[in-house]
Amino acid sequence: MATVQRRPTVRQKKKRNDAKGNFRTDRNVTVKAFKPWFARHASRWRSTRHIAAHLQFPGMEFHEALTRVTYKRIFGVWPDLDDPRTISEKMCWLKINDRRAICGEITDKYRMRGYAERLGLAAMLNDLHGVWESAAEVDFHSLPDCYALKVTNGSAWNVIKRPGVPIDEESARRRLDRWMKTNMADHKGEWYYAASPARIIAEHYLDNGDGDIPDYKLFVFNGKTRIVQYCTGRYQNLRSIFMSPDWEPMPFSYKVFKPYGAPPPRPAELDQMIAASHRLAAGFPLVRVDFYVHQGRLLLGEMSLNPVGGYTVFRPEEWNLEIGDWLELPDAAELRNRPACPGAAFVA
Repeated sequence: MATVQRRPTVRQKKKRNDAKGNFRTDRNVTVKAFKPWFARHASRWRSTRHIAAHLQFPGMEFHEALTRVTYKRIFGVWPDLDDPRTISEKMCWLKINDRRAICGEITDKYRMRGYAERLGLAAMLNDLHGVWESAAEVDFHSLPDCYALKVTNGSAWNVIKRPGVPIDEESARRRLDRWMKTNMADHKGEWYYAASPARIIAEHYLDNGDGDIPDYKLFVFNGKTRIVQYCTGRYQNLRSIFMSPDWEPMPFSYKVFKPYGAPPPRPAELDQMIAASHRLAAGFPLVRVDFYVHQGRLLLGEMSLNPVGGYTVFRPEEWNLEIGDWLELPDAAELRNRPACPGAAFVA
């Protein structure tokens, strides 16, 4: 009887190639190698959301179309952008209508530093160890034992080097390179991420001694702080609670968070945070300003125009409308004519 020749399985091919030292050819590796190219050259067609944005709103500016489709996917209904009422509808309205150049500056982690300096807040900036325009240029040997590498025109694109823990430099370069070639603006329609060139910065590692540092996120509505989101477990096991400026627990949270429990103690620097956030947020209908307290020093983290990309889901449900009432939207034409550096009026 003739022997039937069976084609080798993918696993057998992989094992054979590994034994020969060849490049692995299995599907996962192929997809992994394809992702950076796709993210750079075809990011506006990378998911069913993106395809729907093209097909359902032909001729509409892409990020506006993507904002509408993404809202529909999350909430199950189209946003009412003619008469927005919920906080997410109003954030989407701002994302579409506030196209001032200053929006690109404050949402870029490197350029935001210059904005803070112009407002007299340079003392609140974290120490900067380096700035590079490509992942290949990052000089790991010039950096201290611990640091945070960040791609500046995106969100959550960070490589954290902890004290005493070795870092795989080549793996870090690959991640940084992939992020730099990805257009974050095409993820949730946040156009301003495409308004700044991609850079990598190295900032001082923040840790209050137990492997964590709390994060204070102040939501400033029309020049007034209304919410302080306290986050802990920044590097793992993230937990969050929403507090009032008077440091009383608020009766709502994001849908994704479990109940926090007893509220944390009021930070001694809270009044200073509120004053700084008002200066930084002047001229913007809504900004979230993030702070850290590191070894007694108040530090500015970043600024966000659309927390959670502009698609916040609060629980209980009625707070999506209640918080929306706190935000008064300006006339679109008046918004476009606001000063280039709105906070300059705060500088003595």
